[in-house]
Amino acid sequence: MRPRSLSGLYWSIKGEVTCADHAPEMSEPRWIAEYWAPIPTNTGRTTIERLQCQHCAKDGRAISRSGQVN
Repeated sequence: MRPRSLSGLYWSIKGEVTCADHAPEMSEPRWIAEYWAPIPTNTGRTTIERLQCQHCAKDGRAISRSGQVN
């Protein structure tokens, strides 16, 4: 189980961005070691509309170049 994410996405201190299907569970050591957290709906300079799960994205990127979430 993990905290609910209103954006549907999670990120780590390493910069990895994932959806709920690819985020580690809170019970996994990786959740704590990599400081995973839900991504807020307003992230400041990088808007949520540009973020995407890098595991689901065809190009493997956490930020969509076109601004369209895959």
